[in-house]
Amino acid sequence: MIQNMRMDTRKAQYNNFQELYLYCYYVAGTVGLMTVPIMGIAEESVIPVQSVYDAALYLGVGNQLTNILRDVGEE
Repeated sequence: MIQNMRMDTRKAQYNNFQELYLYCYYVAGTVGLMTVPIMGIAEESVIPVQSVYDAALYLGVGNQLTNILRDVGEE
């Protein structure tokens, strides 16, 4: 997340999806990852822990991409 704050001071435009994905990872993917230990994983869960973290990461990235697309439509 701190890396994203540094990126925001140096870069405002991304040339390809890889760069955009990295931005989304730092902005929101890290938030998703940080929420897993806070919210916890049910003891009776049969889903592997790595899958839970992967889902949290992808949800964060997906939400950020959605926010970007929404902003493009408004501007």
